[in-house]
Amino acid sequence: MADSQSSIKRVALLGTFRTFPMALVGPFTGLILYLRGMPLAYVSAYYAVLAALGAGGQLTGGLLSDRNGRKKTMIVGQSMSAIFLFLMGVALTSPGYLWFSVAALTQTFFGSVSFSAYNTFIGDLGVNKEGLVTSYGIARIGINMGWALGPLVGGLLLEDVGYPLTFMAAGALIGAAMVLFIGLKEPAKRSDFDLSALKDSRYALSILPFVLVFAFIAQFGLTLTVFENAVNGFSFLDLGLFYLVNGLTVVAFQYPISRFLAPKDPVKWVNAGLALYGISYMMLAFLRGLYGVMLSVFVMTIGEDISTPLLMTIANLLARPEKRGSYMGIYGVLSSSARSVGSSIGSALMSRLMGSPEALWGSIDVLGLVSAVTTQAVTGSSLGKKASRTRWSDQASEGRAA
Repeated sequence: MADSQSSIKRVALLGTFRTFPMALVGPFTGLILYLRGMPLAYVSAYYAVLAALGAGGQLTGGLLSDRNGRKKTMIVGQSMSAIFLFLMGVALTSPGYLWFSVAALTQTFFGSVSFSAYNTFIGDLGVNKEGLVTSYGIARIGINMGWALGPLVGGLLLEDVGYPLTFMAAGALIGAAMVLFIGLKEPAKRSDFDLSALKDSRYALSILPFVLVFAFIAQFGLTLTVFENAVNGFSFLDLGLFYLVNGLTVVAFQYPISRFLAPKDPVKWVNAGLALYGISYMMLAFLRGLYGVMLSVFVMTIGEDISTPLLMTIANLLARPEKRGSYMGIYGVLSSSARSVGSSIGSALMSRLMGSPEALWGSIDVLGLVSAVTTQAVTGSSLGKKASRTRWSDQASEGRAA
């Protein structure tokens, strides 16, 4: 137990130093493409390609983490991610957006490889539902300590030292964070390489509603930044303040929320989190000032604190523990694909409804409502059936022992 607690704290710290450099530039990548001349329709296509590469990286990371170990997979993915993030800065020294977008897509693939292994590592440290919720909650605190300051510092750097140097510095920092892998112990034994998890149609169907969930959640990214910049004229620094609110809210509230959620019905509380997202999105349609948007982001982040660790917990509970990496790879494929699809949906909606905020954010909330209903109907049913099978198996084992 002590080793597990030490490991989760080390991994949370790794999340901080991995996320901070990414947070310097990540929230602004889509906006930079737009400002450098990429039409919104092309931005939408870019995020579709991003979805495919992110999905491939998540699946590759999951499979490799089972075969080669979580730690080795994280190291390879993170080192390559650092190199291509640096090359994004090099590409920005030239006009246009082509080479920048190519480097960004490649960086996404390797970043996804690393993050898939990272999520699997955390899942190994949770011994039951309560442990999973708490472990993912602690990891999110570490990650969001990086998000708390990253976008704000990134906004300042992008405006003061320019795009190229900011991206180069971010790549160098991710590379430097590799030192935290020293002494990190593998939490699980490696398993033979096989694709059995990819054939588990029951698992895939059980988490299929998460496609809609993550597409809805993703509107906090590209859609919010482009909307607030184009409609309300907020600068990079202002956008950084919104992510500061997001990160600090997670750091302050994630642990008590996770402790509260640990014994609760995960599916019902995922939907409670989605409801808060919906409220916050509609607030964006009516609130124009800086403080109003910050309040909306606060409400949104409480919804995130509720839903995100529970979604990962559900994905773990439905998986076979001996192939956790492969199953979390499948979950990663779905989540990253859906987030990118969500950005494409947001781009498409903005190209038509940018002048009507109520219609824009109202349309997005319809997506949220559909995602909540399907998650309750499909995922809730699957989780209930698995819990019943587990209880029956435990009772049968006790009967044989008696």
